[in-house]
Amino acid sequence: MNSTVKTVIFWIVILLAAIALWQVVKNSGSAQQATEISYSQFLSKAESGDIIRVRISKIRASGIDRGGSPFRVVVPSSQGQMLQLLREKNVEIWYVDTPDDSVSRWLMNLLAPLALLAALWYFMIRQIRTAQNVRRSAVGDSGLSN
Repeated sequence: MNSTVKTVIFWIVILLAAIALWQVVKNSGSAQQATEISYSQFLSKAESGDIIRVRISKIRASGIDRGGSPFRVVVPSSQGQMLQLLREKNVEIWYVDTPDDSVSRWLMNLLAPLALLAALWYFMIRQIRTAQNVRRSAVGDSGLSN
C-alpha cells in the first residue's frame, strides 16, 4: 500500500476516534444529569403542572419539568390514567419504540471508540515496524557495500 494512502487512513482513523470519544463524553454527561424519581413524585409533578414534556417507552418514561431539570421514572404497563392526567395538564407526550437505556446502545457507545483506538494503535505499530525494517535494510545494505 502506498505511503500516502496509509497516512490518509491513519488521520481518518484519528478523526473518527476523536468524534466517537466526543459522542461518548457528550452522551454520558447528559445521562448523568437525569435523576430517577418515584412514580408518586411523577404523578405529583404532573398534577401540579410541573411537567413540560414526557417521553414514554414501554415501562420507562423520561422528561423535563418546568425548571428544565430532566428526570426518569418507571411507569406501570397500564398507562390510561397517567395519560389522561398528562393530557389534562397539556404535557407534550412522545412515544418511542425502544427504551433509552438499551444495552445495545450502551455497548455501541463503549465499543466503537475502543475499536477505533485499537485500529489507531494497530496502524501506529505497523508504521513503526515498517520504519524499523527500512532502517535495518538500509543499515544492512550499507554494511554489504563496505
